[in-house]
Amino acid sequence: MTAPAQSDAEAPTAAPAPSAPGTVDDARTGSVAGAVGRRVGWSALVVVVSIVVLLVIWWAGLKIFSIDPLVGKTPADVWNFFFDNHPRLGVRPQSQTAGQARSDALSALWTTLTDAALGFVVGMVVALVVASLFVLFDAFEFAFMPIAMLLRSVPLVAMAPLILLIFGHTKVAITLVGTIVVLFPALINIVLGLRSAAPEALDVIRVNGGGRLSALVRVQIPSALPNLLAAVRISVPGAMVGAMLGEWISGFSGFGGLIATAHGLGHSTEVWALAFVGVVVSIALYAVVSVIESAALAAWGRTPAGADSGAPGGLDYAA
Repeated sequence: MTAPAQSDAEAPTAAPAPSAPGTVDDARTGSVAGAVGRRVGWSALVVVVSIVVLLVIWWAGLKIFSIDPLVGKTPADVWNFFFDNHPRLGVRPQSQTAGQARSDALSALWTTLTDAALGFVVGMVVALVVASLFVLFDAFEFAFMPIAMLLRSVPLVAMAPLILLIFGHTKVAITLVGTIVVLFPALINIVLGLRSAAPEALDVIRVNGGGRLSALVRVQIPSALPNLLAAVRISVPGAMVGAMLGEWISGFSGFGGLIATAHGLGHSTEVWALAFVGVVVSIALYAVVSVIESAALAAWGRTPAGADSGAPGGLDYAA
């Protein structure tokens, strides 16, 4: 006796083939790598174009305004200052070789980068803490924001000498100058990011009995990641400028101190050379932080704050 044939409806269905292990993760990794690769290429192009434009504007400005060659130095003079062992008279002091010029500049650059890093870290930490307090306590923002805006309205060139007068010509004073440069742009960006959290997500925290601190940690800080990284990106060049300003006023160390010394001795080419290197380093730091920002946001599945999806400067990182 044969068994009755099963109907099509009763026929067992084949189990779906399991997906290959690591397929999603591999795709995700490839997406992140692609986004970062595009950002690296775009940032490198931006750095090159920025330097070329800077050199053109520099050279054209000297020609258009007929700057005295004793004061206005050309890009060629700067190159000769660093690399020509027998430059024409006035490019570099005869007692200083090209190797010594490069060595002095690199030593000063390392000091300035250290000062800038200190000011950047302190400024970002203070900005994050103050922004969190703004979100947690309305009264704190009401009391502190007018003071912050008042301090921001005072030119840093006027504030820096007072800081150095109070704290002396120390690392603390130079770090404080860099901190002030970093603090206010970072504070505004982070506050906007913290307040951009989805109301629905905040409602879930409240419904489950969470307070403001829980909402801050679980929802608002993660949602503020694009703004936080944008604050980091724009603050890095600012920290460099703040460090150089503090060093210039103190006149003892770093790029700022070296520029002040060269200016006092009438070494115009050295002033131009150091200023140019400082600008190039700031542009390069901005580009490096942009790549790090892209990598972090690509891994997180977010888009840079304020960026348009698909644009070279704002890649779509959605998974």
